[in-house]
Amino acid sequence: MEQKSISTLNNKKKFNWTSLTIIALALALFGGLWATSDTFFSFANIHSLIYDTSFLFFGVIGFTYLMIMGEIDLSVGSMYAFSGMWLGMLCSWGLPFLPALVICLLSVMFIGAVNGFLVVRFRVPSMMITLGTMTALAGLSNLLSSNLYGYYYPEAYRALARPSINFGGEYQVFVLIIIMVVVIAVLEFALHRTTIFRKMYYVGENLDTAKIYGIKAAKIKMITFIISALTAGIGGILIGSRVAYAAPTIGIGYEFQMLTAAVLGGASLFGGKGSIFRAAVALFFLQMISNGMVIHRIDPLLQMVIVGVLLIIAVYLDTRVNKATTV
Repeated sequence: MEQKSISTLNNKKKFNWTSLTIIALALALFGGLWATSDTFFSFANIHSLIYDTSFLFFGVIGFTYLMIMGEIDLSVGSMYAFSGMWLGMLCSWGLPFLPALVICLLSVMFIGAVNGFLVVRFRVPSMMITLGTMTALAGLSNLLSSNLYGYYYPEAYRALARPSINFGGEYQVFVLIIIMVVVIAVLEFALHRTTIFRKMYYVGENLDTAKIYGIKAAKIKMITFIISALTAGIGGILIGSRVAYAAPTIGIGYEFQMLTAAVLGGASLFGGKGSIFRAAVALFFLQMISNGMVIHRIDPLLQMVIVGVLLIIAVYLDTRVNKATTV
């Protein structure tokens, strides 16, 4: 396989029309559900869809960053379950909420640092390392769940995901949605317009060339694994706030939803590509599929089948397109 030349790092990327595919698919599905259902296009339903998307969005941030650099984090789903229940356990021990929250976030960052260290220091494939982390966190989550049986999280914890702003009448929007929109705008701008974030693309495009240009790839990967664990942890805490009790089933399959969303959003398993905005659109697309199946009385369990098929198609197309550009 022939590597890209050094000059590619300085060349401005041409606009890729295929990057609009997920946006077109989302608009088509939105229009189709609007046309075939009387209940889909209502403020309550659309607001609920975006609110559900916002919980997964936080996890897909770090996941997308890692894919841009040619790495992957399969532990994000288990991290969702673990972080939410770990914070609940800390609260159950009598710790005030804020100190418990800080300890929880530091804990998940430590786990991310361990993942990053093992991948960078020993050059072990990130898929295998994070698969092990996923299994370990799933076991810890079940252990925490058994110890938290019958315990409801304190009010300060439950209140995290509930703040909203009333725009008059029934138009009440959760603050979490507004935060998601702002974060998408900031991170998408940063990815394409700031040197620090652009280095992620350089590392994913060609690691050896990035090193020649003085980019500290190992350090960037370490930080990004920490970010991936942190953002997934934040997502898990927010879902824990919404559910209000220990639920070990939270996070099951999330890693595959995020992988599907990232690839549908233009990220490549070969690295060097990815978009926070399009990944968020892809997450909303997947939520619309689930919502549409409920509206049309299709077994919701088939959602995983559809996600799996979409993932296979997306990975196949990614392999075909990007393999052709690297040989």
